[in-house]
Formats: sequence, C-alpha cells, structure tokens
Amino acid sequence: MATAYDVIQMFGSVEDDQKYGRLVEFVTDDAIYCDPFAGPQRGKEAISAFMAEMERVIPKMGVYFADWETVADTTVGWSRWTMVVPVEGVEHPIPGQSVYRLRDGKICYAADYVDSAAYRKLRPDVIPDLSSASREVKGTSVSGSADHLVKTFWDMQNNARYGDLASLFAEDSVFQDQVYGRFEGIAAVTEYLQRMETEMPESGVTFTLDDHAGDETVAWSQWTCHMPGGSLPGWTLHTVRDGKFTLDADYFDVVAARKLQPPRDPR
Repeated sequence: MATAYDVIQMFGSVEDDQKYGRLVEFVTDDAIYCDPFAGPQRGKEAISAFMAEMERVIPKMGVYFADWETVADTTVGWSRWTMVVPVEGVEHPIPGQSVYRLRDGKICYAADYVDSAAYRKLRPDVIPDLSSASREVKGTSVSGSADHLVKTFWDMQNNARYGDLASLFAEDSVFQDQVYGRFEGIAAVTEYLQRMETEMPESGVTFTLDDHAGDETVAWSQWTCHMPGGSLPGWTLHTVRDGKFTLDADYFDVVAARKLQPPRDPR
C-alpha cells in the first residue's frame, strides 16, 4: 500500500499535470474536498464533477501550481505550494496550503487554502472562503502522539497559558506567525509566546479548536479566533519530533483580522 506521503505526492503531481479528473482515484467514496472558491465537495460523485470542471477551466486560465512541499506520516499530511496566476502577461505567485486526512490508503478529507491577502491584491472582487472547511469535521484522529500534543497545546492556550506553551517546543523549533514573523530556536519562540501571554488577554482574544489530526510526526489543527469585533478561521501546520513541536506554522486571513481588531495579532 502506498504511504500517505506517496498518495499526497501523486495527488499533487496530477494537479501539476492539470489532469484533475484523475484525482478521484485517490479519494474515498465518502471523501470531503474543500476548495477555497467553490466550497466543500462531499462524496466521490461531487468531487468527480468538480474536478471535471476544473480540468475544463483551469488550463484556459493559465493557472498552474509549483513549489510543492509535502510532509506526511501514516494518515495525516499537509502541503505548501504556490498557485501561479497570470494577469496581463505577468505571472503572480499566490502562496497556498493543503491539509489531508487518509483512510485505508486514500484521502478522506482534503482542504485547500490560498493566501487571501495576496489573492485580494490580484482579484479584489473574489474573496476565498476560509471558513467552510473548518466546519467539515471528518473522522478526527486522537490516536497519534502528535495529535495528543496538539490537544495539549490547545488546552493550554485556551487557558491563556501562552508562556507555558514553550515547554512543548524543541530546541531547534520554528514558529511562523503571519503578523509577527518567523521565530527560530527555543529562545526566540519562548520570548514570542511570553509576549502573547500579555497581549492576547488584553485584546480579548479567545480561540475554538474546530478540527485536528495527527500521527506521530505530523499534525494540523483548524480553529476559529474570536475577537471583540468578530471571528475568523485559521489553521496551523505542525511537525513533531520526540514528543515536541519542531514547526508551528499559523495561517489566517490577515486582512480580515486587521479589520476586526487592528493592529493586534489574532493568535
């Protein structure tokens, strides 16, 4: 049986070839595929129809995908990639990410996201949907140690114990925040989290964990950030080694966050 990494890599390769109809080979009969523009596609029949339309439309638009980075364990994985959109002869790179859950060697849940801030600069009339995927809970995994680490992280964060979160990170860990930037090494990560322990409660920011999945070395979580001005969805990509995070990469709609509570960071 192909590994989760192999399946996700093949899934990405088919997208690169723009033979979208073939993607149906890699999904379960009851799979859910969430597209940031078309929303959730539930079941193989709906996914097949959607992919047929993608195969008809995307090549004509000149859009293609590049720079795939895939990380996967047994049943959980994620990818980061670039969607290249041509406008008036100029190619514009839009960062994107996907999260996956597999069952019996096939994808039972996949959700794609694009950087909404970057996309809005290109198409201000089209707003990617980042919220519907977080409501499509599909067989949450609780068996892997990485998943248990994710739940511990969220239990501590929900109690505003940001400073204590540093104990969950490895010495060479990386924390990526879309507002504050990239923090490398436990000292930098600790300093950042201690800062959040003051800023988040003062800002009236809380979180709800909507979905999560993890094996032993790879995990992801989907969440909702609640601010005084409203709520917005987000997610985090994780890698784990020896029971500690080596990567925590957050994504949320920065434009929407700033409108709800400028200039605070929602995480």
